[in-house]
Amino acid sequence: MINNYLKIAWRILVRQKLFSLINIFGLVIGMVACLLIVQYISFELSYDKFHQNAGNIYRIKHQSYSQGNLIENLPKTYSAVGPALKAEFPEVQEETRVSKLAGQVTTRQAGGNIIVFNEQHLYAVEASFLKLFSFPMVEGTAAALNNPNTVVITQSTAKKYFPNQSAVGKTLRIQQQVSGTDITATVTGICKNVPANSHLQFDFLVSQNMQTGDWVYPDFYTYIQLSPNTNHQTFEAKLPSFIKKYSNSSDKIKNSSFTLGKTNIANIKFSLQPLKDIHLYSNLTDEISTAGNGNMVWYLGLIAVLILVIAYINYVNLSTAKVIERAKEVGIRKVLGSQRLQLIIQFLFESMLLNIISIAIAVFVVILAMPWFSTLCGVQMQFTLWMDYAFLFGFIGCLALGIMLSAFYPALILSNYKPVQILKGKFQNTGQSLSLRKSLVVFQFAATIAFMIGTLVVYMQVNYMKNANKGMDMKQTLIVVAPQNVRANDADAINFMHRDSVFQTEILRNPRVQGVTSSSNIPGETINYIMSYTRPMQDKGIRLPTLEIGSKFLDQFKVKVIAGNDFSTAPQSGKSLMMLNEAAVVSLGFKNAQDAVGKIIQTKNGRGRIFENEIVGVIKNFHQTSLKEGFTPTVFRLIDPSNVTHYELKINSANMPATLAQINKTYKGVFSDAAFDYFFLDEFFDQQYKTEQHFGKVFSLFSGFAVFVACLGLFGLTLITITQRIKEIGIRKILGASISSILLLIAKDFVGLILIANAIALPLAYWGGHQWLQNYKFRIDFSIWFFILPMLSVFIIALTTISFQTVKAAVANPVKSLRSE
Repeated sequence: MINNYLKIAWRILVRQKLFSLINIFGLVIGMVACLLIVQYISFELSYDKFHQNAGNIYRIKHQSYSQGNLIENLPKTYSAVGPALKAEFPEVQEETRVSKLAGQVTTRQAGGNIIVFNEQHLYAVEASFLKLFSFPMVEGTAAALNNPNTVVITQSTAKKYFPNQSAVGKTLRIQQQVSGTDITATVTGICKNVPANSHLQFDFLVSQNMQTGDWVYPDFYTYIQLSPNTNHQTFEAKLPSFIKKYSNSSDKIKNSSFTLGKTNIANIKFSLQPLKDIHLYSNLTDEISTAGNGNMVWYLGLIAVLILVIAYINYVNLSTAKVIERAKEVGIRKVLGSQRLQLIIQFLFESMLLNIISIAIAVFVVILAMPWFSTLCGVQMQFTLWMDYAFLFGFIGCLALGIMLSAFYPALILSNYKPVQILKGKFQNTGQSLSLRKSLVVFQFAATIAFMIGTLVVYMQVNYMKNANKGMDMKQTLIVVAPQNVRANDADAINFMHRDSVFQTEILRNPRVQGVTSSSNIPGETINYIMSYTRPMQDKGIRLPTLEIGSKFLDQFKVKVIAGNDFSTAPQSGKSLMMLNEAAVVSLGFKNAQDAVGKIIQTKNGRGRIFENEIVGVIKNFHQTSLKEGFTPTVFRLIDPSNVTHYELKINSANMPATLAQINKTYKGVFSDAAFDYFFLDEFFDQQYKTEQHFGKVFSLFSGFAVFVACLGLFGLTLITITQRIKEIGIRKILGASISSILLLIAKDFVGLILIANAIALPLAYWGGHQWLQNYKFRIDFSIWFFILPMLSVFIIALTTISFQTVKAAVANPVKSLRSE
């Protein structure tokens, strides 16, 4: 019996080639979209879950308040917090601290060759790091970091520095000028390359003796592991009293602060971030790696569901529309003794066969498309859903539901009719059937229009952030990484100052270099140097990012000075000179920019010595970081050559290879022992929008899928409508109807449905787009064109789809369609 059902199902599939292809093609696109998006969601949700104790690991979140206002929202805190928590609370089984240590790494090969690179993924850690986290070791054990000045590297790093030889036991010299790091570390272990789904992305783990730490600067990413039975919310509720205890009873803490006046770490709030939530739900300043966006992931999940639903709507619509053509077949079956259940089973087998073919093709397409899709999403992932039993059961359940729903309705419609009515030709589509079909078409196009509006909003916002006036000119700016050699003593510092001057002088001899300056941080970087500034006669200071810049920095980047002077024209007063941006003027409580000029601001060093600084000018706000955030209140100082991290070169873009080769030659001529690294500032700055750019591309792709599937269904419904009304069209032609009137006859019902879809989609799309844009401090305004363009596009695409088949039927010879009459 089953064999018979399958044979008939296959014959029906082959006999109705066009509609079978439309159904299969629509389902394949829906399933491919769903599988790709679900794989991406699965990957994003898998971040850091591979650690053995992932469910019990938390990161300390650090928030600072001034006069009730949040001024710092950090993923890192004081170096003393981790050890203090472990000593204070028995619930804390382990703690570890991590500090970013990007710098220069050098090794000397056996033959005397020197290998030197500037490395970004380099962390300073303590011995407990490999005990708390589960990064598999290839050589060595979790105890590899027990001794200071040891380093664990990844497999790819081992091949990079020690090709064709064992790296264990070899030495690496690691230098970073800003932190004063200059150590020779012994390689004591090699771990597997860090999985792509880890928020900790490193090539080097350098063990350093951090001791008990201090309460001065919040510079350490601190992780704790709680005991399995500990409720993290209950533990978090104990942190305010922990802060109060240490702020009120520890003279050591009070005396170690760099801030002026009374130290008050009671204005600090600690909270716990679950390790598994860091990647998607952490929007903090100076994250250790690029974070994802949980909202975007779930938006894509909604798209996946809707595209699959649209595909099944096509199938249901086409199946119900084809009911009339199957009516006589069902009537004859019932006359010959077929029961209602047998008819339902037959339709189920037809649906099951079509779905099985579709899923087989879809899986094949997904496997082929996965490398391309991974690149589009900006992540490294493979198709691993088939290994997830929860997904398999869920997907099979959804597939079974789709088969049941898409088969039962047509089967019930036909099996309810009496065979005599069917064979006499009295069978017609019921009003209920037509209402359902129209409702499904409205749903399809409402979702499609909403997708198109969403795509336009995402595209315009990303385009706005990339092209908006950032308050400075970044065009044709080449960034050259300054040498990281530590200037450990006065002689080293004097030597570097001389070479710094020589490099900037020599580089300007290149006719393709129009300007050069330097800084401690470049635009697109979070400023890590935070100092506390206090106005005279005030008790409490305020911590502000401090950017050191060269004397030509403002001119080269065309940053406007709105009050006072810049450093090159300011009169010398014997005091240290500083400038503020507009946001810092507000933070320090000045009435306006002009009011700040000439005022004295005090700072204090670690020895308690007070320094006076004169504000010589105020500059217009510019975007140091992404437009997702507000303007950063910033203090500007003239750079100490010892703190130079980058050179900014304004270059002529003509003949770029020759320009870069000449710059490299000049750089190596001055800094022969340093690695030459460069990049373009505009490209670096735009990397902050990488998540939004990938989301926009993926959103656009699947919105296109939704439009295509919806139009595919519209094409099928139009074809069925014309087939069922072909004799009516023939009679109308004989009576003198024009092609345009026939087109209007067929199109008017569909156009009405699309108008209803627009009325539903527009407010929903506006609400969704408005909610998404609230994530951005600087954002676009909604324009009427966001709605008009998708509406017009859908109308044009729909009318083109309808017109193709309608005109073809209208120009056909009416004699052929009426011959059977």
